[in-house]
Amino acid sequence: MRPYDELTTRGKLRRLRSLCLKALEEYPLQVKRLKFLAVETNTMFRVDAEDGQRYVLRIYSDEETTLRDNLAEVFWLNALRRDTDLNVTEPVVRQDGGYVTLVNAPGVPGERRCALFRWIPGRCLAYYLSPEKYYQLGRMMAQLHDHAESLDLPTDIQPKRWDRVFYYPAEPIVYSSAEYRHLFSSEQVTVLDEVVRRADRLLEELYADERGRILIHGDLHFWNVHIYRGQLYLIDFEDVMLGYPLQDVAITLYYGRDREDYDALCGAFSEGYTSLRQWPVERSGQLETLMAARKAMFINYVARVGPSPQEFVEEGCKILRHFLEAYD
Repeated sequence: MRPYDELTTRGKLRRLRSLCLKALEEYPLQVKRLKFLAVETNTMFRVDAEDGQRYVLRIYSDEETTLRDNLAEVFWLNALRRDTDLNVTEPVVRQDGGYVTLVNAPGVPGERRCALFRWIPGRCLAYYLSPEKYYQLGRMMAQLHDHAESLDLPTDIQPKRWDRVFYYPAEPIVYSSAEYRHLFSSEQVTVLDEVVRRADRLLEELYADERGRILIHGDLHFWNVHIYRGQLYLIDFEDVMLGYPLQDVAITLYYGRDREDYDALCGAFSEGYTSLRQWPVERSGQLETLMAARKAMFINYVARVGPSPQEFVEEGCKILRHFLEAYD
């Protein structure tokens, strides 16, 4: 059998399809059709069952999450569905009562982690952005945070933390390495170093306060929200972390800053959030520092995996340079 790493993308997907079918044997459904959806950080397949129900099977990436991250995701989703009326992704339980399936398949290296979720209808909020929808999204985030504050976490639920800029478990820091020096000028490395220094200092300050630490979504941007019949549905809780409301807000508002209506969207989001909770920003520069941290993380990531990362690196470092000048 040909080594997995030597296969074309199509060849890899054929083998992963076989792995999906093996994983689906653990669930109480009959598979009618299995269709590849997307490769992002994870690989996802759409599952059509014989009874007409639809699902998404996610094959987790080892770089972005661990098994305990996946268990934290399922724990919070089940608690949200039990305790609130929020529209969130529904994990599907296996026949043995578990949720995360560990699977081996011929020709696929290692053991893969999979989870099955019910299909969320509608389209991404990204196609329907408006202040009205961002007001709704702000309220929903406040509801998430209210619920998280009410939860007592079992000792076996140990989600990751955004307590440093590069917080993914197996994330290499490449921007200052000799191997990637052709992508970064010395000035750009200096800019990134300073952003990381400032952001790590803020993150250290945040995590010094255990009282405000709760579960947060960790990736609630407009591509991870669906709209269906006027209702918003929150999806992709994969990045759930133990952190602070400020961090969740920064992640959401990081996106869309190049839009002409960005200020209106931010204002509506803030109004929605503060209709239920106090705004979590305590002083000037906090949100901007966390957004800069996320930009630095993405620059490092794209430099490592992007086919043509130079433009992204240059534009990103320019944004970070402006951040340093504005908050000097």
